[in-house]
Amino acid sequence: MAAGEWSLLLWLMAAVVALLSSHLFIAWVRRSQGLLRPRDVAGPALLGAGGLAIGLSSSMVLALGAEALSFPLGYRWLAPPALLLGAWLGCLPAAWWLSRRQNLLALVGAGLLISLVSLSVQTGWILSAGFRPGPRWNLPLAAGAAVIAVVGYTAAMWLAYSDVSSHGARRTLWRLGAAALMVLTMVASQEVLITAATLAIQVGSIYKGELPATWMALTAGALVPTVMSLLVLDVVLRNHGDRRKNRHSPTGVELDLPKRRKRRRKYRTL
Repeated sequence: MAAGEWSLLLWLMAAVVALLSSHLFIAWVRRSQGLLRPRDVAGPALLGAGGLAIGLSSSMVLALGAEALSFPLGYRWLAPPALLLGAWLGCLPAAWWLSRRQNLLALVGAGLLISLVSLSVQTGWILSAGFRPGPRWNLPLAAGAAVIAVVGYTAAMWLAYSDVSSHGARRTLWRLGAAALMVLTMVASQEVLITAATLAIQVGSIYKGELPATWMALTAGALVPTVMSLLVLDVVLRNHGDRRKNRHSPTGVELDLPKRRKRRRKYRTL
């Protein structure tokens, strides 16, 4: 496979991973919003935050692997567990907040939290590669990546959890639009941040012998999408089962069926 084809494949896989992780976050957080007890909310919030955290790291690894570098790339062996755990812990407050509240403050606050976590994870992966002579940050481009992240994630939270997307026949389209916007935000912000790091002037990676980028790209581009696809299928089947259960329940039938007015019959009196 040619270098250009390999880079395009990695970039497409980064978009796929971003889409799957965005869908997992939106779906699991939405499932947690109808639960009252904190212990019931904990499971869906953890799953949603974990899915987004894995997506942020995997997408960034694939994006870095797609760069046309003249040297073998590697990462410090502590980077994957540290960045994954940090992203998970960072996304968890946003997932918990959205499960409890869906007002303007919660939507904006969760968008800001996710954008901060996203930029931190992306920067962490760049630094963990040990580039030499080292990134020389283009501050206007880095600020542009931050603006893309803040605006994109905040708008996606509004599309996914506002009152407009919670009711009506088009609520599914609103949620799909939110997932698509999260994908565009994740991919665009990491590409701008990679450009801001001026990787074109780098001549080597001091951690190429610890965790080779090729193995990391194979894991992020093959194993992660497979596991995430199964998780997406699981949450889709759960939602479908809940809809069928509500449709066949007495309360659901009574709410779905239109109320008919009883006709009063007039009887002639003798």
